[in-house]
Amino acid sequence: MKTVTFLCLLATLAVPAAFADSPMKSLQFEQQKQQVMKDVKKTCTPGKNMSDADFSNKILASEENKMHVRDATIALDRNNQKNYWNAIGQIQCPDM
Repeated sequence: MKTVTFLCLLATLAVPAAFADSPMKSLQFEQQKQQVMKDVKKTCTPGKNMSDADFSNKILASEENKMHVRDATIALDRNNQKNYWNAIGQIQCPDM
């Protein structure tokens, strides 16, 4: 009986710890996404009236660009500048 109680207590304490990391990962992902889009703007110049959200949507409309943005985000997470700029350079600029 003590074992069951101990396991229930352990499970109750472990669940909040598992979810505590999630908000930080979400924040980190958003920061990385903003960094990637900022660097993509260096190679693909958006129109003057285009919002950041519209620019991101245009870039991510292509499956190939989605893959390159994902690769850039992974390289940024791993602090691999060579792969990061390689992935950024492979993103195709859509018609603006």
